[in-house]
This record gives sequence, C-alpha cells and structure tokens, in this order.
Amino acid sequence: MAEMTTSDSGSHKKGGKKVRSKKMSTRVDLTAMVDLGFLLITFFMLATTMNKPKTMEVNKPAKEDIDKKDEQPIKMSKTATLMLGARNKVYAYVSPDAIEAGTEISLDSLDYSPTGLRKFIQRRQKEVQEQWGDKDQLFVMIKPLPGSNVKNIVDVLDEMTINDVKRYAILEPNDPIDSLIALRTGQSRK
Repeated sequence: MAEMTTSDSGSHKKGGKKVRSKKMSTRVDLTAMVDLGFLLITFFMLATTMNKPKTMEVNKPAKEDIDKKDEQPIKMSKTATLMLGARNKVYAYVSPDAIEAGTEISLDSLDYSPTGLRKFIQRRQKEVQEQWGDKDQLFVMIKPLPGSNVKNIVDVLDEMTINDVKRYAILEPNDPIDSLIALRTGQSRK
C-alpha cells in the first residue's frame, strides 16, 4: 500500500502568548492514484493508432480500358527516355518523330542530383511547353537496365513527383534505339 505521511508541527503566537498547536498527522493513501496511472497508460496504449506504412501509389489501367484500336500513338517530340544504368548513371535522350538514315540522337549522361536529372526534366518540360503549349504533354519513358538498382527507380519516381510530371511509364528497354544506346554506353541490355 502506497501512502504519504505529512506532519505539521509548530508554534504560533496569539496575543503575546505562545500557543502550541497539536501535532497532526495526515495519512494519504495513494493506492488509487497508482491504479489510475496504470489505467491511463493502458487506455492510451490501446486508443492510439500506430503509424501505418507509407507506400507509393501506382495507378495501372484496367485491362478492359486498354483498347489498341482507339489508342493514339504518342509523338516522340513529346517524350523523353531515361535509361537507368550501372554506377548511378542515367542516360537520357529524345527520339525524333521520324527516324531516317543518318539521324543523330543526342545522349545526355546524368546523375540523380538536382543539377542532373531534375534539370534535364525541367528543360524537357520547357521544350514541350514551347512546342505543344502544355508541359503536361510530356511523356517520360523510364527504362531500367540490368545494372541499375531499385534505389535508382525510386529516385527517378521521386523526380517525377518533384517536377510534377503527369505521364510516365516504366518499360523494358526493347527498342532498337535502346540497344544502340546500351552498346554506346557499355551497358548490358539483357
């Protein structure tokens, strides 16, 4: 049993005479207070909600929504392709609308810093804005090569969110241009 004992002793002067007060002992039983403390701890442990794990939302179209006949091809001048390579490198290029013999494709070798990938995406959004009147027309194709890792994909998806890119997809690098880029950069495509 928990208890607290207090005593008050002392003398007071009353009208010039010294009056002695009686020694009083007060005993307070703290058992109920301990019980109340444990009840409150139990209540708050059961009543609080634990942090829920945070996940990234991935929206995929339903199979019945995909109709190849009604699908409009995306003009390549509205796209940007990011190939994620080994050693935290990103290889970015823009394909022309029509590929002819002797067509040169410029390739940028970037890192995941704000002056690398972010600057490229912002520059590409500006180019699409100037050509098509809406930066949201930009479609980014993300193509991870075998040398890349999950952190690289997460970093690219973070950049899509930071730069407010509305349309992007993670694809296999199976285009002939992808093979040429992989060969040119010394990366394995498969």
